[in-house]
Amino acid sequence: MPITPTVFRPIRANDFQRRAFKAYKNYRITDTAFATSSGYVHHNAIYHGLPINIGHSAETYPVNSLDDTNQHVIWHSLNHRYYKHPSSPVRSAELPKASKNLYESASCLIAPYFEVGERIKPGSVTGTFTHGHSYTLTDDGNGNLNDDAINSSNFASSSRNIFYMSFNKEFNTSKSNIKIVDGITTSGTSLVSGKSAHIVNNSRIRVKHDEKFNKFNRTDDWTISFWNKITPDVASSHFPIISKGGIQKKTKLDQENSIYKDVDEISSMIGITGSYNTSRTPFVVGFESNDSSGSWHFVSSNGSNEMHIKTNFTNYKSSDTDWKHVAIRNSASFCQIFIDGVASNASGSIPAGSVSNASDIIIGSFISGSSVNADLNLAEIRMYDYAVNSTGLSSLANRDYLSGELYQTNIAGNVFYRNGEIVISSPMPKYNTGSGAFGNTFDITYKGTHTVYENEVLIRVPKDQFNVSMNPSATYTPATDKLLSISDQSNILPGDTRKTIFTSGVADPYITTIGLYNDKAQLVAVSKLAQPIQKRDDIDMNFVIRWDY
Repeated sequence: MPITPTVFRPIRANDFQRRAFKAYKNYRITDTAFATSSGYVHHNAIYHGLPINIGHSAETYPVNSLDDTNQHVIWHSLNHRYYKHPSSPVRSAELPKASKNLYESASCLIAPYFEVGERIKPGSVTGTFTHGHSYTLTDDGNGNLNDDAINSSNFASSSRNIFYMSFNKEFNTSKSNIKIVDGITTSGTSLVSGKSAHIVNNSRIRVKHDEKFNKFNRTDDWTISFWNKITPDVASSHFPIISKGGIQKKTKLDQENSIYKDVDEISSMIGITGSYNTSRTPFVVGFESNDSSGSWHFVSSNGSNEMHIKTNFTNYKSSDTDWKHVAIRNSASFCQIFIDGVASNASGSIPAGSVSNASDIIIGSFISGSSVNADLNLAEIRMYDYAVNSTGLSSLANRDYLSGELYQTNIAGNVFYRNGEIVISSPMPKYNTGSGAFGNTFDITYKGTHTVYENEVLIRVPKDQFNVSMNPSATYTPATDKLLSISDQSNILPGDTRKTIFTSGVADPYITTIGLYNDKAQLVAVSKLAQPIQKRDDIDMNFVIRWDY
């Protein structure tokens, strides 16, 4: 059977294999290496509650110097994309499980695709920032940027927190007669952090009664915590600040219209210095002031007996930065008042029996039938269903500029891996002073994710194929005893002698290169052998070609 020269041989479908694996490439961006040409973009963002009339000639807005983008627009775009619906995977672009909070201001850094790949590797981001002080943020793998300077192990238990009211998401707004203003001033470096509620005279916030508020009895362990700043009047004044009693929602029959209506029932609520022996209430926290001193009061009553404890201190109105943390803790039937994390000499035992009632909680000043001369700020109000230990109380009272734990979080921002975007936003002022986190000295490292495909194909070379070269100059006939003239070489078929040097011996083919072609006979890949391999016609030969991309 004659041997037929072969040019192409098909590859079996199961002789081709492809395996995908992840590869991670290190990237780094610093403020000194930052340039528009690099593809990175950093923006500052500031909240603006009114419609942003960009085209109005009388309006001026803060812009980013890099590209003149409106900082109000940037804030709303971040909010819409990531934060407005933080737990919805449909309405939020990324990270439905991360702790996402967009404060009044933010800084963001966007990396270009060619400096990220498919996404930023979770847990790979580390950033060091310096502007008057230094801090380091690390990615926890869940999309949160954690501040190493804030020790989260000191925090009070978040799972035991039954009530939390913060004003850090209420920007430039007011609720009824409660104004939202600047919040707690940090210590060490004195700067404003977060927002607070400014309560004047009879202004108040009402919290609907819930069964969880029935666990403030003598045998229950619990803790109430809040930050406040008192601006007392020159004259003597006293008023409740957080109380449960006085206003209760009840359903009554409207006989005229024969329908049931929810109405407010106002019961007796007296000043903080009065007697609560006949007023059943689980807690009333209040303040009393005069020209030279002040005192914090806590009252609990079962309707026939009260416990009334107070702690005195002086120089309480030394400056506008005189924020204080107040905590009331009941542990093993022993109730204490703590000021700035330190136990005072005020202690006692709540009366036996139930002190619970169905009244709503009033945050602010309220006394039945009279006006209250009050002027104070409240922030970060928390209630726990356990007795917070001394470490937790110190953490709640820590307002240090660098390591403050008052907000009970060490999260300063988020990493949005798929979008290649880093956002820093927090009420703590150290992250947003100056020209923003990315407007000062910074050094950020991270890993980009790249999928690499490892391809492998088995090339089968049967023994009866590819045994004859298609190069006409390499074919031969039996030796002759004379040189061939030009006329002898005309009109001859392949296999005849073309060069006198091939008039003896054999010219078996050697394999040096294997080409891979598509179904249109177009060359798509070339594999080179390290050294030629002689093609054999007595056994089948196999080659394995691997390549990555």
